[in-house]
Amino acid sequence: MTDGYDPSLRRLALALAPPELHARPGVYVGVGGPSYETWAECRLLRRLGADAVGMSTVSEAAAARHCGLRVLGLSLITNAAPGDEDAEEEEE
Repeated sequence: MTDGYDPSLRRLALALAPPELHARPGVYVGVGGPSYETWAECRLLRRLGADAVGMSTVSEAAAARHCGLRVLGLSLITNAAPGDEDAEEEEE
């Protein structure tokens, strides 16, 4: 699937987001779950380009696109993945 999330809706959401939200575009990876990813899985997903990981948004977006709907995905990141501290040190 290409253009799962509507580009014009993404631009609009980012333009309207209050600065204190620190909104930014990113790559959301869907996994089967229910699970909490291990350090090794998080490291692999980060190397593959993931910024966030979850269990439902991708399948819901795919179903909505299949129905012909325009889709905007918003995710609130509530917990850091294992190994995030090490990944930040590697990026510096």
